[in-house]
Amino acid sequence: MGYDIKRFINPKFIKTIDVRLMRELFVRHFGEDAMPVAFDGDATTIRSAMTTYFGEPVTDWKEGLVADLHRVAELGGNEGMQLILNEARRQGVILYPDPDPEDTQSAPIKHDAKHVALHTYLHHHHIFEAAADFQALRAPTAMAEFRGPERDVGADLTEASSAAFKAAIVKLFAQDLQGGYCRLGPYEEDGEINFVVSHGAPVTTTPVVAGDREQIITLRAVKYAALRYSSNEGLLRIGGVPNAQQADVAAIFAEHILGRPGFFAGKDARDLYTLDPVTAFGPDFVFRHAFDERILDVRIVAAAADFFAEDEDGVWRYVRTWESKDASGAALRHFKASEVRFGRGWRLGEITFRAFFKTDAKRPAKVTVRLKPPGTLAFRRTRFEKAIHMLVARNGLEKDRKRDDDVVVEAAE
Repeated sequence: MGYDIKRFINPKFIKTIDVRLMRELFVRHFGEDAMPVAFDGDATTIRSAMTTYFGEPVTDWKEGLVADLHRVAELGGNEGMQLILNEARRQGVILYPDPDPEDTQSAPIKHDAKHVALHTYLHHHHIFEAAADFQALRAPTAMAEFRGPERDVGADLTEASSAAFKAAIVKLFAQDLQGGYCRLGPYEEDGEINFVVSHGAPVTTTPVVAGDREQIITLRAVKYAALRYSSNEGLLRIGGVPNAQQADVAAIFAEHILGRPGFFAGKDARDLYTLDPVTAFGPDFVFRHAFDERILDVRIVAAAADFFAEDEDGVWRYVRTWESKDASGAALRHFKASEVRFGRGWRLGEITFRAFFKTDAKRPAKVTVRLKPPGTLAFRRTRFEKAIHMLVARNGLEKDRKRDDDVVVEAAE
């Protein structure tokens, strides 16, 4: 962790960052009269003093300053800057309302991603926190999914219900020694309720070099748990939560936000996906996608078949796995020349497919998806998320998810 923050606060950062912003950051932690860096000289002298301060071991830096710099580093790249700009636009906030008369360059340094992140952190903190939340919502690639027994179950997002949910989450995470810090960010987007829970991570100990000796420091980072609830489907997705706690988080959400204790506790709550249509059709199965004109192609780039054998007690036990990979999309067809024969012994365990979407760019956008029954549909959440779920449902790979009459589950041909 010390190495990561050192990499962020590199010579280029010190050489280019606005010293006025850095002064604000230092005042935030040291006050006006106790700053280790003098900010009253010329820019060259100030940058030299910052180089000296940040050249010391991370253990000598102010703890709160290190925490702030880690937060800024999270959104200090191009993707983070776009999230900040999107959120500022959504809230109608102009990040730089007053033009700088000294800024006459066509590419001002203050528009650099790291600078924008620090500026927003200090001057528009609510924008920064919301952008960090949306980053957390998009980060998990394999979100655990819990399906309730009913559709159209609305969420109750009152202050009282949110406070009760937060208190229960803090209690749950504290049991795993994750501290008492918790911040809840609720958002509504495209008919979904999104929650981002910022909380403390378990303490880690890290050896760092302090002068001519090794020193051990303890750290507690900030982690993000993301929850996404679709009321019309009765479906809750959870990311950033350890497997052992996912069911507990779902139960807390059901009790306090839905007002329906046990809503996600049914035996079928995690039984969401199936590969039976693929197995039934055989190695020549291909995805049908003509219903969505944006989809140019879908290729099955990996597949894994598991072999089970019956032991002397009549119990079927896992023996081995046969894997096939082919970026051209022929991964499933390779089973024809293998020992795999789907039936009583061989079962298709998972597939990975890649969907190509038409965009305004020269090259199509690619989304790679891993599907492993009963409950894993893993992919990077993008603007094509709903299209991926529809693709899975239309090809019969989503279990018992009856939709409107105009949506017909089709077997691939």
